[in-house]
Amino acid sequence: MDLRQLRYFIAAAEERSFTLAARRLNLSQPPLSQHIQTLEAELKTQLLHRTSRRVELTKAGEALLGRGRAILQQIKLAEDEVQSIGAGLIGTLDVGATGSILRGRLAELLAAYRKVAPSVKTTVHEQAPALQIAALLNRTTNICLIRSVPTEHGLTSKLAWREEVVLALPHAHPLAGRKRVALSELASEDHIVLDPNSSEFARYIQKCCVDAGFLPRVSQQVVDAQSIPSLIVAGFGVALVPQSIARFTTADIVFRPIRPSPPSADVFLVFREDETSMVVRNFIKLAVRYLSHRKSPRQAS
Repeated sequence: MDLRQLRYFIAAAEERSFTLAARRLNLSQPPLSQHIQTLEAELKTQLLHRTSRRVELTKAGEALLGRGRAILQQIKLAEDEVQSIGAGLIGTLDVGATGSILRGRLAELLAAYRKVAPSVKTTVHEQAPALQIAALLNRTTNICLIRSVPTEHGLTSKLAWREEVVLALPHAHPLAGRKRVALSELASEDHIVLDPNSSEFARYIQKCCVDAGFLPRVSQQVVDAQSIPSLIVAGFGVALVPQSIARFTTADIVFRPIRPSPPSADVFLVFREDETSMVVRNFIKLAVRYLSHRKSPRQAS
C-alpha cells in the first residue's frame, strides 16, 4: 500500500462515488478504479461495494478509512513541522546579553521577534561579555550582543545599533548643571568602573580616559553597568556608562553627554561563522531590518 493508493481510496470512500472522487482528484475514473482494485488485491480484502448508483464501504473499508485519515493527518503534521523547522519558525534560540543591553533596544527587538516566530523558544542569558563569548565558542548559546567586535577565531558580527557613552553622576554634583562635560574634566573624580577583565568594552573605556590624560581613580568596580546607578546614589562617585543606562533610572541621577569625541558604546550582534540554524539566521535578518528602521539613541538625542 502506498500513499497515492490510500489517498485515492479515501476520496472514493468519502465521496461514495468514483465519478465524484475522480473529479476531486483531478484525474479520469479508470485509473482511480484500477488503483483501488490494485490496493484491494494487495490487501487481499474487498474495501468497497460497487453498485450502479453509489459506492459502499465494507467493514474492512471502514477500518481502513479511519486508519487512512489518521495516517494522512500524521503525514501532514510531519510535513508542516519539517517545513517550519526548515524555515526557522520552530526551534530554540539562546541569546546572551548584559543587563545594560537588555535595558536598551534588545528588549524591543525580542518583542518584535516573538511576533514573527512565536513557536521558537527564546531564552535570554544575562552574562558578562567574556562569558557570552565563551558560551558562543562552546555552542551553548546561538548569538550574543556585546559592545565590541569579537577577535576570536570562528566568530563574526554585525552592527546592531549605535550608542554612545555618557556621564552618570548624582543630581547634586557640581557638573550636573552642565549641558555637556569633557572627559578630561573627570580626572579628579572618584569613578565607578566596569571590571577591565570582564570585557573589551571596559578596557576601551579605561583607554579613553588614559587618552584624555588620566587614569580613573577607582572607587568601586562592577561587572554589569546596570549595577552602577545604585552605587552612584550611594555616593561612591561618577561613572561612564552606555546611554541606555539612562532608561528606567532614578531621578537622583543625571546623565550628561561627553563632548567633544564621546566614547562609543555601539552594540554588535555576534554569532558563529559556521552557523547553519535558520532560527539564528532569521533572527539576525530581522535584527538588521528592524533596528535599521528605528532611530538609535545617538540619533534621537
